[in-house]
Amino acid sequence: MDPEDLHFDNERLNPNSDDDGQTPPPGSLGRESVGEACSNIAAASTPLGVTGRSQSAQSAGTRRHSWVWRHSTIVKNFRNAQGIDLGPRAVCNYCPNNYTCSSNGGAGHIERHLINKHKKFKHTIVGQDSGESGGIDTVGGKSNFVYSQSSMREGLVLYVVAAEQPFTFGDDIRFEYFVKHYLQPLFSKVSRNTTRSDSLKAFIEVRKILISEIAALGSLVSFTSDMWSGRNDLGYISVTAHYIDSNWILNKKIIAFRLMEYPHNAMNIFQCTMGVFREFEIVDKVFSITFDNHSANTSSIELFKHNLTISHAGQFFHVRCVCHIINLVVSDGLKTIGPQIEKIRDAILYIATSPARQQEFEGLCASYNVKPKKIKIDVKTRWNSTFLMLKSCRNHTDVISAYVNSKYNGGLIRADWNIAFEFMNFLKKFYAATLACSGVRYPTTCLVLNHLYNMSHTLKSHRTKPNFVVACKSMEDKFNKYFENMPTIFIVASAMDPRIKLKGVEKLLKGIGENLGIALPSTSTVTELLTSIYASYESKFACTTAAAAPCSSSINDPCSTSNNDNDPSWFLISGLGSSETCSRSELTQYLEINLVTTEDLQSFDILAWWKKTEKTFPILSIMARDLLTPHVSSVASESAFSAGNRVLDERRSRLAPDILDCLICLKDWEDARLGIQKCHPREEFRDYFSDSDIDAD
Repeated sequence: MDPEDLHFDNERLNPNSDDDGQTPPPGSLGRESVGEACSNIAAASTPLGVTGRSQSAQSAGTRRHSWVWRHSTIVKNFRNAQGIDLGPRAVCNYCPNNYTCSSNGGAGHIERHLINKHKKFKHTIVGQDSGESGGIDTVGGKSNFVYSQSSMREGLVLYVVAAEQPFTFGDDIRFEYFVKHYLQPLFSKVSRNTTRSDSLKAFIEVRKILISEIAALGSLVSFTSDMWSGRNDLGYISVTAHYIDSNWILNKKIIAFRLMEYPHNAMNIFQCTMGVFREFEIVDKVFSITFDNHSANTSSIELFKHNLTISHAGQFFHVRCVCHIINLVVSDGLKTIGPQIEKIRDAILYIATSPARQQEFEGLCASYNVKPKKIKIDVKTRWNSTFLMLKSCRNHTDVISAYVNSKYNGGLIRADWNIAFEFMNFLKKFYAATLACSGVRYPTTCLVLNHLYNMSHTLKSHRTKPNFVVACKSMEDKFNKYFENMPTIFIVASAMDPRIKLKGVEKLLKGIGENLGIALPSTSTVTELLTSIYASYESKFACTTAAAAPCSSSINDPCSTSNNDNDPSWFLISGLGSSETCSRSELTQYLEINLVTTEDLQSFDILAWWKKTEKTFPILSIMARDLLTPHVSSVASESAFSAGNRVLDERRSRLAPDILDCLICLKDWEDARLGIQKCHPREEFRDYFSDSDIDAD
């Protein structure tokens, strides 16, 4: 926009402007209310069309705001090569091309010419609506913004949805006043209904892009799903897609947040989920689905298997939520120290539920030479919150006991704290496993065996200690119930991890079996399983040219030092060698190269490694992509429910199901585009206990 035009608009839109055309400072506008000021602005300004230009200027054809007019010349009586007068034409300043330039014809065709034919305009950002242009002209290092009302609406709706704002956000007269006076005088507020319809339009457009993206994948898609009841007492089902794209980036997208009709049985779960698969055209691309252990979810698996074409005879299709299993295991163990935990919880609850008692407690902290802090209670049904609650109390045990025992006969003694902290240390590996398996931006199937070994190692080392005999027995029984028949997805996915491979898998399975006294698959069984799966991929994706056999030392340079002494599983695997023999089979070549040994094995980027070696192992990389995609926890779907609670609040409890689906999905897609999706949904309690010393050992 030319400075002259902007100056003119300021005079027109700001009746309080000084005589020299300068807008007075904000303070001088304070003589009238915000509502009065906005009313005056609306009354004084000429009605604006969709392009942001005044109607009189449009009709006269004398004011042209688009950046293209600075790079073209209007010839009133343009004559072609035959000498025929074509009337007014816009002639490009850089080539002989000419175009129509009627006042109501827009400038999109000239924009496309400049951007497509002249390289210096390739970074110019323009409006997306027909008949107008808006954007940033970067020619010559200058940035001249051109306002576009429709482009503003597109950006506004994405902000409103992603920031969980109400549809009335753009219709607020105070917001309009702020934008017009301090950002853009041509801004026109957007009504609630317009924002609502814009959100549905954006949802449909982005969904089309997502459908095309998934259709173009060279790999399969895995899903997580869970159910939730909102504050309106209706049931909803969340379906989240996980896939690795061509750049070897693991994507997580919530593709449905649907109203679930009663009863919430296996048939309705199946029908609702299959409806989502059909809408996204992914019926033939389903690799696995992760559910929690609810009986209806488990029963629906057979319905899926009978109605989907599932690879590998369905042995990888159903993945049980590992975090849910860990929760069941730990909950059984916590029951054995229930009396001690209850005494501590009651003491903290007594302090935390009264501002007066909280203030007295903080005053008492000074006399004990400890930092005053706000005591926070845990959530009984979430064992990880109990774990963090105990960690947050480590430096305040004496002052907590002294305060509550002086107020009421709480009977909280040092022995109670000792038992609680001893059990807290015992649960460290279980907590670490929960966090690792909850991540959504990195593969988790290849991590399960490591954490199962770590937890089994902890159970073995504590089962003979007096305070843990009963707890370990109860926890081991529950542990064995779910993992005695080890899911094959965890075995083969771990083999696709270049830090572990086949020999590491064999050691981990043997270690878990010895720690828990159970029989797990043998070396020959694992080898046969891996070979069989690879053969199916080889028959389907056989390359016309044989892949070059990699040298055993060319993929990674092993480091001599390791920083993994605190993780028993990596200590177990470390030092495994390999032969120098190359083979024609990609699987054999992969298994024969040296194990990856970096300074920190736990921070190793497995997807970056496979991206680097994709050309070396073209078939095996496809197999790895599918096996590393499934998510071992339904937490990815559960995270949608936190957003559901905020969107479907007491003021918006009557949101239509299709609008709620639109808001939840579009927010997740926009967060994914900006790279701000939560990596660890289970870390929500870390924010809750953020003022506590929970990270110290």
